[in-house]
Amino acid sequence: MKNPYDVLRMKEQELLRVRKEMDALRIAARLLGTEDSGAANGQGQPKLQRVVEMP
Repeated sequence: MKNPYDVLRMKEQELLRVRKEMDALRIAARLLGTEDSGAANGQGQPKLQRVVEMP
């Protein structure tokens, strides 16, 4: 049987990793949203949806 404190520590570490990944994706989305590559092809920019952060 696993120690509950060890499981909790692992889950907290996973949560921190996922939060860092989400921050990186938000930065990438902002950078891609300001890029004007679609205008060169005659396409408009895609609409970005707002991300709701969970507690």
